[in-house]
Amino acid sequence: MEIVEFDSRDKMIIEQIRARYIDLTPEDCYTCLKCTNGCPATKLYPKFAPHKFMVASIFGLVDDILESGILWYCFHCIKCETRCPMKTAPSQIISSLANIAISRGIAPPKAFTGMIRAIKEKGAIAQPREVPTTDFDFLTRDDLGLPPRGIKDIEKFQKALKIIGADEVLAIKPKEEEK
Repeated sequence: MEIVEFDSRDKMIIEQIRARYIDLTPEDCYTCLKCTNGCPATKLYPKFAPHKFMVASIFGLVDDILESGILWYCFHCIKCETRCPMKTAPSQIISSLANIAISRGIAPPKAFTGMIRAIKEKGAIAQPREVPTTDFDFLTRDDLGLPPRGIKDIEKFQKALKIIGADEVLAIKPKEEEK
């Protein structure tokens, strides 16, 4: 069994979490595991366990979690919140921890930054494409009489993304690139 050094814990993490979501009470978690047992991300990634994030937050032992990138596996489906008998809001704790990771300069996974970059540049993760019919004719949205898709004023949209910090996320270099 690994010994945990409590001297190395982050005593201010609860305050940092509450600075993002005032009403959170992770200390009310009694690790019933309902959040983890209902979590679809846990089914795909067994090491992803919302109850462990709650306990780590309470004790200030989040550094490994922040560095590991596991927080980004959360689907934000809020199933954990609906299952929690104490209303501790694990998904909001996970969002807070992801925001704290960003504020500490810890880069999210490449796929995440790729999505942000595509949204910033084109207003969507994936652009509309032609689709084949049963006769293998390729049709566009215009061919089908569908309205244009996407952001009408991309410059205004990009300004809004800048306000919410998208540029800061894109500016963080993953550790592999820093070398």
